[in-house]
Amino acid sequence: MKAKFKPRKKFSKIIFKIILCSLILIWAFVLFFKIFYDSIKLNVNNNTFMSYLVNDSFSNYDLKDITNLSSTEFLLKYSFGIKNFNSGLNDVQLELPINSTIDDNEKENNSDPYVYIFNSHQSENYRSNLSEDFNINNTVYLASHILKEYLEDLGISVVVEENSIVDVLNTNGWKYASSYKASRILLEQAILDYPSLCFFIDLHRDSASYEATTVELEGKKYAKIMFVVGKEHDGYEKNLELANALNEKIKAISPSLSRGVLQKEGKGVNGIYNQDFSPNTILIEVGGQYNYVEEVNNILKLFADVLYEYFEENK
Repeated sequence: MKAKFKPRKKFSKIIFKIILCSLILIWAFVLFFKIFYDSIKLNVNNNTFMSYLVNDSFSNYDLKDITNLSSTEFLLKYSFGIKNFNSGLNDVQLELPINSTIDDNEKENNSDPYVYIFNSHQSENYRSNLSEDFNINNTVYLASHILKEYLEDLGISVVVEENSIVDVLNTNGWKYASSYKASRILLEQAILDYPSLCFFIDLHRDSASYEATTVELEGKKYAKIMFVVGKEHDGYEKNLELANALNEKIKAISPSLSRGVLQKEGKGVNGIYNQDFSPNTILIEVGGQYNYVEEVNNILKLFADVLYEYFEENK
């Protein structure tokens, strides 16, 4: 009877050896891949911001980018043409009061900036048909950098706030509702770092429906723009005058591009939005949560032209 079961035992040993060899091969492959992956991975300076836009998408890949396929940098460079980018939401440590020092190289690159762009609600997201593939959240912070690039193409020097609103909130033990208080700290520091600043843009996105925030003109879709003015501070009329002037210029291109100027006051709203900081402080809602970044990009290109025209008329 014992002899009868020997073939089964021999067969079991063969199966065991096959499984063991397979595991060894898999382990060896994983180890080899990791060694190879680490050997090609290059360090990227996370404090370097976007430098310029290029026109071709998903071409001329660099080897270092292949190791960052799921990064925001990869999407920006090969989808939107923005080469250098920092998310602004990571690797930033703030201690208050902020006594940030700007190194000489950074000051040289941002000599005499005229416009300061920031996001009181820095994590507000847009929709993207590439987000699922790249595991990327497209935020208003990205929109700020897109606007910056278009303005600098027109010769207007711009600074985008790189510090994290979340870090300021956490440092002070504040809730999300205090976001405007947090961005005020950054505003006041920005004017100390760059005394030449004259124009301040708080860029948001709305939470309205896609139909309400989108328009199609000549086959191209645009995220609509809306201006918000708080009426609960002295001198708000100057902010309102500025918002109306810019709104009229947007409407002159096409009335459907603008959702108008929303004046806010009363219970349940901020009512100031840091617009008491300067009569040249504006809050803009660029599209909404359902807009694609491409649609946001399209309206920001037009808005940059509008700002340029306004600056030229009001030198």
